[in-house]
Amino acid sequence: MKDNGINLDIFEILVKQNYEKVYRAIYFYTNNKLVTEDAVQQAFTLAYCKLGQLSSKEKFASWVISIGLNEAKRIIKDRNKSTITSILDTKRFPDKIDNIELKEDINNVLNKLKQQDAEILVLKYYADLPLKQIATLLGINISNVKVRLHRAKEKFRELMDNDIKSIGG
Repeated sequence: MKDNGINLDIFEILVKQNYEKVYRAIYFYTNNKLVTEDAVQQAFTLAYCKLGQLSSKEKFASWVISIGLNEAKRIIKDRNKSTITSILDTKRFPDKIDNIELKEDINNVLNKLKQQDAEILVLKYYADLPLKQIATLLGINISNVKVRLHRAKEKFRELMDNDIKSIGG
């Protein structure tokens, strides 16, 4: 079945392949199941409507994550929340990290960081968003993304090293 020249079967396959990744990335940002569900649904709807703008199928997941994060921000703003809740929920750290102790260590360090530092690390290394999309999402230029990412990584490394030294010493 085709609608507006877009094959619905292919779009459905893309959604099924990427739904969990999109959901987790947005949930890590909002830490709110209802906002996440609304944002994910809206993201895939918008992605379907604008699928012709996507340059390559390989970028589908990061493109939809970007749309979803923008939708989550809009939803939160519309609901008059003053701040975005914590990026991480200890019980829901990314499944791609197998070692439970490592998950806990990373989560503890991320929770010690300022929200904007943890946010940029999650967007880059968990959601796999390119710098340009992170810049657009955060409303800053690419140079600022690079600087913030570098500083966040340095703070993360420093806190991780301190945690390791405190355990060993």
